[in-house]
Amino acid sequence: MLISQLENRKRLPPLTPEHIWHPGLDVEIAALSEAELGDGLPDGYQSARAWKAALHLWNDSLSAAHVLVEHLMTSTGSALHGIIHRREGDYDNAKYWFHHAGDHPAFHSLQIRTTRFLREQKISQGPLRDVFDKMSSQGSWNPYLFINAVAIQENYIDEGHPRGLLEHIQHMELEALMRFIEGRIVVGNRS
Repeated sequence: MLISQLENRKRLPPLTPEHIWHPGLDVEIAALSEAELGDGLPDGYQSARAWKAALHLWNDSLSAAHVLVEHLMTSTGSALHGIIHRREGDYDNAKYWFHHAGDHPAFHSLQIRTTRFLREQKISQGPLRDVFDKMSSQGSWNPYLFINAVAIQENYIDEGHPRGLLEHIQHMELEALMRFIEGRIVVGNRS
């Protein structure tokens, strides 16, 4: 139920949210049992916290996600921490946390999906065109390049079309991390 509500959002989560999308879902996410999600698995507790943080991010609840990852010193926790700060517009701090995330296993499929997605798009000339070209031609996911693209969009230009492309890539990034986390916890039918 919770996941289906998030999947049925009419619009993808914004690059920099101004408020929580659905406050009621925030309460439901917070109530998820980390012990049940972790179910005694080797990194179950840490992955359960990361899962809940990812759900909060999907719900645009950056503060709740931040509380969960603040002391989560794993590659996944650092990647989620980087996303939080990027969505807050704190790009230098986002880069710091992505540095700690390193070459996260979720980034491998993300690069393939992003490249395929960008190659299917008709992208007009503009400040982000060069960034999109670099993103689609790189060999591995470069979170710093994506941070720079978001910064360009949020600070320098006001073009609607590239914003949608960036929001789609941002969502693919979160999905890749969630798939990775789901392999480490007991999610059941994705609640």
